[in-house]
Amino acid sequence: MALSNAERQRRHRERQKQKLAAVAPDIAMQYENVGADLREKLYALIDKENAARQRAAAGKPIELTDFRRVILDIALNENQSSIVDEARMILLKALSMGESSEREIIEARRLKSAKAVIKPETRVSPESRLPKEQITPLPHYLRVPNFG
Repeated sequence: MALSNAERQRRHRERQKQKLAAVAPDIAMQYENVGADLREKLYALIDKENAARQRAAAGKPIELTDFRRVILDIALNENQSSIVDEARMILLKALSMGESSEREIIEARRLKSAKAVIKPETRVSPESRLPKEQITPLPHYLRVPNFG
């Protein structure tokens, strides 16, 4: 009796899972360890920054940085927590897994900012290229020639 295509695919996936489990039995645990390690590094960075702020404030009320703020700063490309560059570097080092060094990442950022200063990016929108009086047809009214 012939198996259906879906049944063959299901069996194939099961065999692949078994092979993966035999080769790397604790890969899920490794991912959890990496995530926990990253979290610990970021919390240590945040605690260090908060301790420095408290020493500098000397009794004045200050706003402490929390984990959520640092993650939002990274996501929104802001620097309200003042440690976003260090936190971003921790994440980039973990993601590159030794493929890129911190020095290479910093050099690439420096080159990018130097290019931006030398040649500011100018974007030309299609509307700015057209004279103001010219009216163009709506896209759904344009006809495409049929050559076949």
